[in-house]
Amino acid sequence: MMHYRKAENVEQELSKNDLPFEDCLPKAHKDFLWMHVKGGTKVSNVIGYAQSALDKGEYRSLVWSGSGGGVVKTISCAEVLKRSHPLYQVTRMGYTSVEEHWKPQMDGLEEIVVNRKIPTLHILMSLDELDDSIDGLQKPNTTSDFWQHDEPPANRLAAAHRSAPVNRSAPAARGTNKRQRFGRNKPQQQQSQQNQHSQSKPATESGATEHT
Repeated sequence: MMHYRKAENVEQELSKNDLPFEDCLPKAHKDFLWMHVKGGTKVSNVIGYAQSALDKGEYRSLVWSGSGGGVVKTISCAEVLKRSHPLYQVTRMGYTSVEEHWKPQMDGLEEIVVNRKIPTLHILMSLDELDDSIDGLQKPNTTSDFWQHDEPPANRLAAAHRSAPVNRSAPAARGTNKRQRFGRNKPQQQQSQQNQHSQSKPATESGATEHT
């Protein structure tokens, strides 16, 4: 690809009929608010707009959609909105087709078009009760299926961290081994010094005898 340069990306435009919520949306609320979230979207702005629309009664349900860099912000928007409104939630995954165009920089080469599928997250939220048979339904005042009871996740994580046992045996063993190695070497050093002293002492005494 050294002889090509990246051109524009053409993303597939989805419609409300393409969303994977045919079995979820109440029949009386086919006209729902659809919020598109991107990587550069300011969360406070879209949250304020959605809250105002629900408070005024303009919509009874809405869908958050985001792909690529907007997936994380899509989740954040849904979690923040649940703090102010009792909403039923259904989360579904999908794909969005994107065409990448590469322009040639040399004569005789043709333009290259690459088709990619980007994972897309869709979150349906409804003020009206949804059927319990819907797969992945999350009712109001619940954070996630991974958390039980009514204790916030942050408190449960802190409690688990405090109650986790601390393994201090490994550092102690390493310190003991070091002291044992030092203890084994120390007698050998003392014995070596004693041997050198005993070898030098007779030589001194014999020399004194011969001089006398």
